[in-house]
Amino acid sequence: MKKIVKTVALATLLAAFGSVKAQEVSPVDFMLMNPYQMKANPAADLPYNSVMSLIVGNVGLNIQGTGVRYDNLFDFDAQGRPAALNLGKFADGLRVDNSLCFSANENLFTLYRRLPVGMLTFGYDVRFQGDMSFNDDLFVLLAKGNAAFVGEDNPVDVSMGLNATAYQQFAVGYQMNIGRRLSVGARAKLLFGFANVNTEAFEVKMVTDPASYALRLYENIAMRASLPSFFTLSDGKLVTAGNLAVSDLFSNPGFAVDLGAEFHVTNQIGVVAAVQDLGFFSWKSNNFQLVGNVNDAGSMYDDGSFLFEGIEINRLQRIVSDEYYRELFLDTLQRYFQLEVTPAERYSTMLNTNVLLRGYYDFTPENRVSVQAHGSFRNGGFSPAFTLAYSGSFFEMLDVCATYTLMKGSYTNFGLGLAGNFGTFHVYLATNNLIGAFAPFNSDGINVQGGIVFNMRAPDNRVGSHSPGYLRY
Repeated sequence: MKKIVKTVALATLLAAFGSVKAQEVSPVDFMLMNPYQMKANPAADLPYNSVMSLIVGNVGLNIQGTGVRYDNLFDFDAQGRPAALNLGKFADGLRVDNSLCFSANENLFTLYRRLPVGMLTFGYDVRFQGDMSFNDDLFVLLAKGNAAFVGEDNPVDVSMGLNATAYQQFAVGYQMNIGRRLSVGARAKLLFGFANVNTEAFEVKMVTDPASYALRLYENIAMRASLPSFFTLSDGKLVTAGNLAVSDLFSNPGFAVDLGAEFHVTNQIGVVAAVQDLGFFSWKSNNFQLVGNVNDAGSMYDDGSFLFEGIEINRLQRIVSDEYYRELFLDTLQRYFQLEVTPAERYSTMLNTNVLLRGYYDFTPENRVSVQAHGSFRNGGFSPAFTLAYSGSFFEMLDVCATYTLMKGSYTNFGLGLAGNFGTFHVYLATNNLIGAFAPFNSDGINVQGGIVFNMRAPDNRVGSHSPGYLRY
């Protein structure tokens, strides 16, 4: 009976994590001496009186994708060089639903200062986040043609989604201990969006008639964008004119909060719960809307769709041999699918909110194992991840973390974080995907995070301990 229960539990877990998008989980979140563990857990009680960084305190890059592989895109010769493009192999390597997530962070300034009660934190970051989702129909069509999609019940059904945001962030936070075992933390973040692109709909459907092989195409595209002021409209098209204005950096306000709590169940066991980036943007400056539907541009328009029933042989010959006629024909086709760009009203978007629940056990004050469930709300869906981590500190100088993270369709995400405390200097480098570091074009993701921080050690604590609060009990 126990074996059956374990099997069902494992199958449920794998099914849940096999149906979601990729996630970013950093070893930095678990490193005992790293002050940036407070990014994930605002309640973390650091073993320092003060922390300061400038420009290079925390620099991070993360790219996570599903099904996109360099080796699947080409056929290779005997020397391992790309010899030919192979769209069929690439399409076969994709999943039905795919995603590509990108984020970059540059922490330009950090200052943490311990008060008589608690710790006050300040930070300034420049960030970029982008999430793209797409299905495999477009690439199957390019590789195999419309013969793979025949009949009303088997259409080409291309769908995509994109949400990308560039912004700056000013953060003020406070962490404190309550009693002997509980610590809490909160961080308020004032945001200023620089640019955003947000997809409301991107659907293209093509039906092939099984008898005549006539093609009927439907299009529904709706996107919103807030862009810097040097983008302007000219004859219904976006063009660039002028230079970046200072006002572009502060035109689109937003607000977010991070919340966290950590409870020491015993001197060795603890639990952490946290919410990060719970907030929104209000996009009100230089907004545009892009809309695309099949236009009534001639005889091929039929009840909201584009209907192509073939082409006469003499017209086909002229298209091939007559450059002027070919350009005229292509211009006519373009009018059926012309996208309309117009000014747009103010709109709002949400940040990618992250939640985590973590439990840990300390074998000694310098050696910890953690289990964490982590999730992110992206593009209207919830994307979980599951992480096992070991964290250790040695000689009050070396900080080490090893992680394993289970993500969507990806079970080889082994991470490593290394850091050294040299007096007041704290230098660290981490990745959540070691395989991606050595094979970036054939892995599920590329992730790197590192920096140099200045720390002032708290006099009543050992660096690498459970936490300052733990040693004060």
